[in-house]
Amino acid sequence: MSGLRKRSAVWNHFEEVEPKKAKCLYCANILSVPAGNCGNLGRHLKNKHPTVPLVTDRQPTQQTPETPQETLVPTSTATESGTSKAPAPGSSSVGLLPPYQPSIRDYAHSTKSMPPRRAELLDEQLVRLIANGYYPFSLVEDEEFKKFVYMLNPGYKLPTRKTLSQSLIPKMCTKQEEKVRHNMENANAVCLTTDGWTSDNNQSYLAVTAHYILSTSEATKLQSNLLGCVEFNERHTSENLTEFLKNIMREWHIENKITAIASDNAANITAAIREGDWRQIPCFAHTLNLCVQSALQHLTPALTKVKSVVEFFKRSSQANEKLVSMQKRLSLPTLKLKQDVATRWNSTYDMLHRFIQTKDAIISTIALIRPDLALSDHDWVVIESVLPILKLFYDVTVEVSGEKNVTLSKVIPLCRIMLSHIKGRLQEQSNIQEIRNIVLHLHKELNQRFGYIESNILNAESTILDPRFKNKGFQDPKLYDRALKDLKLKIRRSSSSKTTTTPAVEAVQSQPGPSNSIWFEFDQEVVRQTPDNPTAAGIVELDKYLHEPLIKRTEDPLKWWHARKNIYPLLFNYIMKRHNLVATSVPCERIFSKAGYTLNERRRRLTTKKVSQLLFISCNSNE
Repeated sequence: MSGLRKRSAVWNHFEEVEPKKAKCLYCANILSVPAGNCGNLGRHLKNKHPTVPLVTDRQPTQQTPETPQETLVPTSTATESGTSKAPAPGSSSVGLLPPYQPSIRDYAHSTKSMPPRRAELLDEQLVRLIANGYYPFSLVEDEEFKKFVYMLNPGYKLPTRKTLSQSLIPKMCTKQEEKVRHNMENANAVCLTTDGWTSDNNQSYLAVTAHYILSTSEATKLQSNLLGCVEFNERHTSENLTEFLKNIMREWHIENKITAIASDNAANITAAIREGDWRQIPCFAHTLNLCVQSALQHLTPALTKVKSVVEFFKRSSQANEKLVSMQKRLSLPTLKLKQDVATRWNSTYDMLHRFIQTKDAIISTIALIRPDLALSDHDWVVIESVLPILKLFYDVTVEVSGEKNVTLSKVIPLCRIMLSHIKGRLQEQSNIQEIRNIVLHLHKELNQRFGYIESNILNAESTILDPRFKNKGFQDPKLYDRALKDLKLKIRRSSSSKTTTTPAVEAVQSQPGPSNSIWFEFDQEVVRQTPDNPTAAGIVELDKYLHEPLIKRTEDPLKWWHARKNIYPLLFNYIMKRHNLVATSVPCERIFSKAGYTLNERRRRLTTKKVSQLLFISCNSNE
C-alpha cells in the first residue's frame, strides 16, 4: 500500500518511489513530500516544467472522440478513488493514456496569464513567422496550430486574424521603421538600388534598398535595408520615377547622403537618375546578362533541343519517373532537370549543367520512350564545350551579387579576368564552329560594354581604395594614374573642409616638452615632419596606404580599414562613400522574389499596402 494519500491532481505528474519521496515523470528528479504536503511537487512543476498543464481529472467529456487514439504519455495509474499507484517494478513509467485526450479547454482553468512583455515578444515572433514564412493570416485560426501553441505554452493567447492584420503587423512595421530610421541617421553615405515588378495580379510595385557602412568600436560593416516596396500606378516615365525617388529620400531624410543609385539599363530609369542629378551605377549583372544572352544565339539549335527534352520530362510525370528509375539503375545521383528562365541567362547555364550531369540517364530514357527527341553526338559536344566558357560568367555574376560584402571594387579586376579568359579562348581556335562564334561574339560584347570600365571614376576609386586590389586591378597604367590624380584632388578638398588635425599632430601638441627636456630635439623633429594641415595629411595618408602590401583576396577589406581607422582617419571617412556602393541592382530583384512568395495562392487577396508591410518586416527583420 502506498504510504501517501494522493488526492491532489499534481500526482498525475509524479509517482511515489518510497515513503515521503516522489519522482517527477518528466525529469526523474526525486522530491521529498513531508507529511503528505504536495506543495513541493507543485512548485517543482511550476519552476521546472512551466508549460505542463495541471489537469484535474481524466474523465471523458462531450468532446471525447468515438474512437480516440491511444497515446504514450508519462503517467501513474489512476484508481477509482482518485489515488495513484506506482508502476510495478521493472515496468516503465510511460503508460497508455486511457481512451481520452484532454482538450485545450481542459488546460484553460489551470493556466496563469502570461506577463505582458513576454506576450508582446511572442506576438512579434508570430508576425515574423507570418512575414518570413509566407504563411496566410488564417494560420492563427487553424485548430491544429492553436493546439500546438497551447501545448507549447498554455499561457499565451493567440491573436485573432483581425488583430494580427490591423494591429500587430502595423505595430511591428512601425518598430522596424524606427530601427531603419536610426540607421539612416547614423549613415554617412547611402547607395540606393531600385527596380520595378508587376505581380500576377497585375499590380505594379517599385522597390528601393539602401546600402551603407556603419562603424562602431567593435566593427565596420556593410549593411542594407529595404526602404520601401510600394504600389506604383503612375506611368513609368523618367519624370515620375525621379519624383518617386525624391519622395523616398525625403521620407528617410537622406537627400544629402546619396552617393549613387544602382539600376538596370532601361532608358526611363537612366533618364530619371540623370534628371535627379544623381550618379548611376549600371547594374553589372544586367549588362553581363545582355552580353551572354546575345552570344547564346549561336547555340540556338542545340539549346532548342535541350529545352524540348526538359519540357517533355517536366510535363510528363510518367516520363520523369522513368528518368529517375534509369538514374538509379545506372547508379547515378537522382537529380531533377532544371528549366531556364528567358530573362536570366544564369538559369540557362543551370539547365545545361544539370543536363550534362544526367546525360547517360537522359540518353537511355529518351531512346526508350521518345527517340525523336534525341540529341545528336554533335549537340552533346557543343553543350559540353560551352559549359566551361559560361561558368566563368556565372561565377562572376555570383561574385558581384552579394549584399553583405564590398562588390563595386571587384568590377574592374573581374572585367580584366573575363577579357583575358576570352582572349585565351580565341587563341585556342576551337574546331567547333558554334564555340568559335560564341567566343568571338563574347570578345566583341565585352570590349564594347566594359572597355570603358577603368575610366569610370566610381569603379576606379573603389578599386584603388580596396587593399586587395589597388593598382593591381587595372590593366591600363595611364587610366590608373588618372584615377589616382583625381582621387588625390578629392581627398585634398575633403580634407580642407575638416578642421580636425591628425592624431600625430594632436599627440605632439598635447604634450609639449620644455626646451631643456631630453626629448626636446626629438619632438621638434616630429613636428617638422608632421603635416601641419589636414590637406597635406590626406595626401600623406593616401601615399602611405598605397605602399602597404596587398591583403589576401579572400579577406574583408572593411575589417582591414577598421583596424587602421586611426592610422588613416581621413581615408577611412572617404571609403565610407565608396565601399558602400553596390555593383548590381540584384538586392531589389531579391525583394521581388520575396514579393512573389508573399502573394502566394493562399494570400491572393492581400492589399498592396499589406504586401508592402510584410515585405518591409521580412527584409528588415535582422535589424
